[in-house]
Amino acid sequence: MTGKLRFALVATSVLILFAALFLGSSEPALADGVALPGSSFAGQDLPALPLGQVISSQTSSEAPATFQFNAESAGFLTVVVRGEGEVDLRIIVTDAEGLALPGGAADVDTGGVLSAEQLMVLLPRTGVFHVYVEAMYDSGSFNVGGAWIPFPDLATEPDIDGHPSSATALIPGSPMEDSLDASAGDVGDWYSVTSDTGGMVTVIVEAAAGDLALEVYKEGEYRQYLDVSDQDMQGIAGNESLTSPIEAGQTLYFRVFPLFEGEGLIAYKIRAGVM
Repeated sequence: MTGKLRFALVATSVLILFAALFLGSSEPALADGVALPGSSFAGQDLPALPLGQVISSQTSSEAPATFQFNAESAGFLTVVVRGEGEVDLRIIVTDAEGLALPGGAADVDTGGVLSAEQLMVLLPRTGVFHVYVEAMYDSGSFNVGGAWIPFPDLATEPDIDGHPSSATALIPGSPMEDSLDASAGDVGDWYSVTSDTGGMVTVIVEAAAGDLALEVYKEGEYRQYLDVSDQDMQGIAGNESLTSPIEAGQTLYFRVFPLFEGEGLIAYKIRAGVM
């Protein structure tokens, strides 16, 4: 049995054990505070994700409950949520900018229960991470608990242009060239388009080799894209296009990324237009 397989089995066992302990917990503690956008907690420190215990909280579709976890190394974070009543929940784990981590979302409805969610996600480096528990519709109460497995050997360096804060500004009518190489840690490039007049913005990506996808986001809202393209225009896997409405003075953010990690270097061209 390889080391990777042994670790996968151990990690899976920990998740199952934690879920079992969670389900057996009958008296969860109360959360000190739920950080909800627009609430009295806005601008204050977020409550810490509870590790090794279960607390009660509440959430809604417009104001998801938000917890903070400070990773002192790379490792695996487990989050288990059980809701009350018919509320439909999902979990999203993001970095400090609000960008969802790979594998950092769960809406699996464990056992057919809409409010039963759990995940284990790799945190690739030290830093602050956020855990969102969001109601898909309406609002509701839930119990949440977490567990942490440090694994410093899995640490990776950050992608220097892999975050919205490092986005390259696209000037309409001025094409640019760049490349991605997921095997070298370059897993996504971010671009921004700002319109003075408003209208419709179109971003086109072209790559002769490799399979790319393209997403568009509102500024500051990076947990969920507005739209995504994986249409392989002209039958070419690396050719994508997105058109989105944009208001005067607004900035939209676009993310280009490879669909498969093992494709190696992918050179591409990207351009934007506003009408």
